[in-house]
Formats: sequence, structure tokens, C-alpha cells
Amino acid sequence: MEEIRGTEALEQEILDDARRRADRILRRADEEARAWEAQTDRKIQQALEALEHEYQAKQEAAEQEMRSRLPLEKQRLEIEYRDRVLRKSLENALVAVDPRLFGAWCLRRLKRTADLVRGSMAKVLVHGLDAATVQELKELFADSPAVSVEVSTSVKAPGLTVEPADGSYHISITQDELVAWLLDEKRGELAAALFGGTQ
Repeated sequence: MEEIRGTEALEQEILDDARRRADRILRRADEEARAWEAQTDRKIQQALEALEHEYQAKQEAAEQEMRSRLPLEKQRLEIEYRDRVLRKSLENALVAVDPRLFGAWCLRRLKRTADLVRGSMAKVLVHGLDAATVQELKELFADSPAVSVEVSTSVKAPGLTVEPADGSYHISITQDELVAWLLDEKRGELAAALFGGTQ
């Protein structure tokens, strides 16, 4: 009987010891789980803060870049606007100019290359020039039967073009070329007259 009681006490002691160990293991596991959870929360929080800092840095860099570009963009738009206004003003002024003056300009430019034209078989195609200028062009090449002066609608801008039969050269003296020349050579003066100040 005492043996049975001793065995039961031993079993009870073993069970109590096992429970204590199990409780310690569970407590330790619970503590480790809580520590791991807290560590994970910290890492997530740190990652979120790092992402937020990175986003703010990128946003600030983008804003700074945009602010630095604004003066250049404003200047570019102003230059485009002034160029457009200048071109339109030139075109309007040329429309208002006496056609005889424009014709004289075309004739004077063509006279510089008249020997080249006389030495070839060519057509001088005229568009939008006054009758007196057309007559002067015919007189300029009166001694060259291989050169003809013709009024043509194939020339898009007012002025003239010379087309040799062999295609060895091309001469174009039009209102477009006059505008381009004025913009190249006299842009500063024209802009100052139009907008005031110097450009």
C-alpha cells in the first residue's frame, strides 16, 4: 500500500514538474512571440518611416526642379510669343507695302544672279508681283531667248523662282525669304521697334 502511495506521489511529482516545465516553455514562447511581434512592428514602422522620408525627399526634389524650370519655361514661352508676334507683324507689314517696292526688291536680288540665269535654259516663275515688275523681268532677259518669264500659281508665296531645265540650280526670291532675311539680319531692331527696349 505504501508502495502504491509512493508511486502515486512520484507520478504526481513528475506530473507537477512536467506542468511547471510546460508552463515555463509556454511563457518563454509567449514572451518570444511578443518580442518578435514588437520587433516586427518596429521594423514595419521603420520601413514606413523610411518610405515616407524617401517620398518626401523625391517630392521636394521634384518641386525644386519644377521651380527651377519655371523661369526657363516662362522665358521660352515669352520668346515663342514674341517670335510669333514679330513674324505676324512682318507679314502684315509686307502685305501693306506698295507692291512696287517688293517687286523692286525681288528684281534687285535676281540681278545678282542674272548672268547664271542667262547662261542656261530656264523659266522665271512669278507670283503676286505687279505688272511693271513682270515687264522689267522680261526686259532683263530680253537678250536671252532660252529664258522665259511666266506668271504662275505654283509659286506659293508672292515673289519669283527660277527653274533651270537641267535642274543645276534653284533660285527662290519670295516674301518668305524676305521675312527670313529680316528676322536674321534685323531681328533686334524690329523687336525693339515692336516691343520697346532691346531683344
